[in-house]
Amino acid sequence: MQESDDFVDNAEVTASPNSQEEEKKEVDDADAAPDVEKAVVPYDAIQNSKKKSCWSDERGNLKVVNLVVRNPCKIFWLIIFVVMALTFMLNVLVFRKAENGNPFTLPGNEFDLLDVRSMQYDSLRLASDQVKGARDAAGMEGKTTLKQSQLEAIQYWVFEASTPSGLFGDEQSIQGMKDAYDIFLNDPGYKDYCLYNYPRNVSLVTENTPVECTAPLTPLLMYYASYWNPEVVDEVIGELKDPTKIEVLNRVGVCANPLAFCPPQIAETFTPQEQVYAIQFGLKVLNMTSAWDMKGDLVDNITQATELASYLVLVDVYAGAIDFGFDQTFSVENPASQYSRGILFWGGPYNNRNTSGLSEEEAKEVNEADDDQLKKYILDNYLEKMDKQSDKETHASLNSYYFMTAIIGDVILDIVTQDGLLALFSFAFVFCWIRLNTGSWFLAFVGFFEIFFSIPVAWFLFTVVFQIKYFSTLNTLALFIVAAIGADDIFIFIDAYKQSQYHLDILTDLETRMSWVYRRTGTAMAITSATTCAAFLCTLITPLSSIQSFGIFAACVILIDYVLVMTLFCTAVVIYHDRFESRAKCGCCCPCGVQNPSVTENAKAAIEANDGDEMKRDRVSEFFRTKVSSFVQKPVARLVLAIVFLSWVSVSIWQATKIEPTKENEQFLDENHPLQKSISILDKEFPTANDDLGMKVYFAWGLGLVDRSGVNRLLEPENFGVPAFESNFDFNDQCQVELLSFSDRLKTDNKYRGLIKRKNGVGQVYSFIEELAAFNVYGNLNNCTEVKKGDWRNADWQIDTSDLPEMMPKFLKQKTCFADDGETVGSRYSKELGWDGNTLKYAAVSAESDKLDPFGQDSEFLTRKEYDQFILLAEEADELVSVHCSGSVVMTDLDEKFVFMNNQSIYVQTAIQSAILGVCIAFVVLLISTRVFHIALFASLSITCVLISVVGTMVMLGWYLGSIESILIGIIAGFSVDYVVHLAHAYEIASGDTYERITEAFGDLGISVFNGMITSVVASIPLFFCQLQFFAKFGTFLCLTIAFSW
Repeated sequence: MQESDDFVDNAEVTASPNSQEEEKKEVDDADAAPDVEKAVVPYDAIQNSKKKSCWSDERGNLKVVNLVVRNPCKIFWLIIFVVMALTFMLNVLVFRKAENGNPFTLPGNEFDLLDVRSMQYDSLRLASDQVKGARDAAGMEGKTTLKQSQLEAIQYWVFEASTPSGLFGDEQSIQGMKDAYDIFLNDPGYKDYCLYNYPRNVSLVTENTPVECTAPLTPLLMYYASYWNPEVVDEVIGELKDPTKIEVLNRVGVCANPLAFCPPQIAETFTPQEQVYAIQFGLKVLNMTSAWDMKGDLVDNITQATELASYLVLVDVYAGAIDFGFDQTFSVENPASQYSRGILFWGGPYNNRNTSGLSEEEAKEVNEADDDQLKKYILDNYLEKMDKQSDKETHASLNSYYFMTAIIGDVILDIVTQDGLLALFSFAFVFCWIRLNTGSWFLAFVGFFEIFFSIPVAWFLFTVVFQIKYFSTLNTLALFIVAAIGADDIFIFIDAYKQSQYHLDILTDLETRMSWVYRRTGTAMAITSATTCAAFLCTLITPLSSIQSFGIFAACVILIDYVLVMTLFCTAVVIYHDRFESRAKCGCCCPCGVQNPSVTENAKAAIEANDGDEMKRDRVSEFFRTKVSSFVQKPVARLVLAIVFLSWVSVSIWQATKIEPTKENEQFLDENHPLQKSISILDKEFPTANDDLGMKVYFAWGLGLVDRSGVNRLLEPENFGVPAFESNFDFNDQCQVELLSFSDRLKTDNKYRGLIKRKNGVGQVYSFIEELAAFNVYGNLNNCTEVKKGDWRNADWQIDTSDLPEMMPKFLKQKTCFADDGETVGSRYSKELGWDGNTLKYAAVSAESDKLDPFGQDSEFLTRKEYDQFILLAEEADELVSVHCSGSVVMTDLDEKFVFMNNQSIYVQTAIQSAILGVCIAFVVLLISTRVFHIALFASLSITCVLISVVGTMVMLGWYLGSIESILIGIIAGFSVDYVVHLAHAYEIASGDTYERITEAFGDLGISVFNGMITSVVASIPLFFCQLQFFAKFGTFLCLTIAFSW
């Protein structure tokens, strides 16, 4: 082990220590000499006081330090043993007991427990889980599933044009998109994994029944139609060029289908002649679209096909056949779609399966086996071809992007792995910089060990001692935090040790010297650690458990890091002093024994042999002590600094006031990553199409607000409360009538257009009462034409609640008439139908939102706009239904959009409150520790300016106030206190007038603060290149905060 950078050259030191009388005289002479530097802090314990206390001996030395100095190796290995033992216990008590070995609390269900949105969300979520569990226990959910009859995964292709003519303007682009689908469609093995298109009556299906794969959802079905009649197409286009005919078709709407129910309120808006025309025109379109199957060659006239598409999207009932694959700018006036999209459907299970008798865990394992089988097949057979298709060099006229639900987990894992490797560069730099500044491999390894193992020890304290079970993924940031702050503490300690060699009055022996170092650094780091911990604990003001967990854990990590620096690293410095410090020059690379004379004795002798001349320090310390401090002391320099400072702060305040909440979906990857690119295109470039999945909004009767008594998610992450059911809920005849009437209004009332998503001109509404009524009349749902036409409405369709126990088991196993994939009633209405096997606990109607989908994280601006409209709709529902069903309506979604909307508001409030509270806490801690009001005030003002500067720079970088930015702003105070507190404390304990104290503060801590800044800033740079936006933004935030703090 090669050690270097010792402080004193032993070969030049030959003088022996003087007697105590001579030593005292020389020290007094040195104090009297104007050219000799005074000790930064007069060591009162030696010079003035011999008083013994419970903490110090008769010489004023700390007893704990004496113990370390006398038994460094024993204490060192004892601390190592304790740290490793706690880490082992953490592994046994936490990691081995974690589900699937994952100790993190799964993200999701993160909200303010007392907010009305979260309470309504859990009211329905927990209630539906409870009744489904009761049905499962009663064996009512078991069923036989045909091979590849259920949707297992979807494959998205997203295309971007590279030419002004768009994707459908030339044959080359159209064929390029076709190539993407042919990767699968031309593979014989695809049929073993696709979603089968079974006939409606599956009871007639046998092993010999021919079934085909469900066709992809893409406009290429039209361009590669198996039959194309240009004359018929021209005739259809000609009729649609007449605006009055389009108006008639939209007014007749669903009533153009003679097999569908025509609501009376719609029938009143058109004449019989108009309905006849709409029916005849519909048959013409149906004959044309029935050949759109992607089984033919490319149509001869692609311009005609594109023109047809531009007109069909104008008619509500036909738009669904075409609108999915064209972007939102596509129209008759602009028939050039710059973007397109398509979906392939993958099915499962891969053999006929009956789930009766399977436990929930067994069913989960079976489904996971199917998932793994599909993923393996795709990775082995398609991934390379998909990557080649999406290569920008493959097609000159378009760019292709893809993502698939079956392999997206692997894609994200690969991204996380790559980002993790970048983080390793950060930690490697921290280690190298510690080695460079300590001059010792031994101290570098111990320092890095101390930093790294602060995490598991703090984790043990957090989870085992405090019994906090909620461990957020946000807590991983603590690793970067402790790397920055832990390195700062190491630099403070080792620099104090280095500087101690220049103070004769503390070089009596190592116990005295280390007591001085311990007192000096321990106090300063205690103040900064306490301030930082308090700043992180400010996150407890938020009601969000993940941020609370992060704040507590970060505070624990900072506390443990401080303890380990003051114990383990302190002991390591003593061992370094005894065994390593000056041996590198002798070529010794191993601890051959305690050095004699010691390095401290040599340092003392060097000062005495120097005849009172000032000992030369390292260049960086000298630079801060002479150059920087003298520059600051010049009035002109201070004036220039003040002007620059005020100018910058003014600009930052101006920019900070312009920050505003994000109005778009938050990106989780770099904007140029193919996966993020495809998600952004899907989010921004397409209208809500008929085949898009909208977020379901539920209106439920029979539910009370969830009981949150005793709920504390930090201690019990899975405890959200107990669902409450209204005891007076009455599913009587009039209640059923009003539920059906309400669902009919949602489907057909034009005032809900733009709020509720429409498919083929009808609102997408999920109302079990419609099929339950038909089942009550017909005894089954085999004839979907009769069910949809609504003739059962003319019969006595209301259900006697006493018949429900006998009726429900059969009804739940029926195939629904409102889905094309053979879905059962029990599956389609799993959340709307509150049947627990004995009683109808609640009843709900749901509708798909026109603007919100179940994917991604929408901005608060967009979500709140939709939420306010659904609130008004819920009030209408209360007036119509609640009076007959009893109880109030519970309106919520189950995709957490409404609760996340409130979370975004909480993020902003928490950011502001945490930042202000953090600054106030820093002021109080500084005031208590320094007992000097103006030092505490100016230090707090500095922290405030850092906060303003970071926020202002975020605005300049084009950031908006999203969830990531809000969390980061909330912890700025915790990050920015270290440097200013260290300098403020150094100034406060220094001796002399103001200028002398400034010189001493810069001379003593300038290099430590500089090293801390370099470590944090350079370590943050690799994070800039992370693809995960949270870590990329955290790297930028860390760099800005540390740079401005310095």
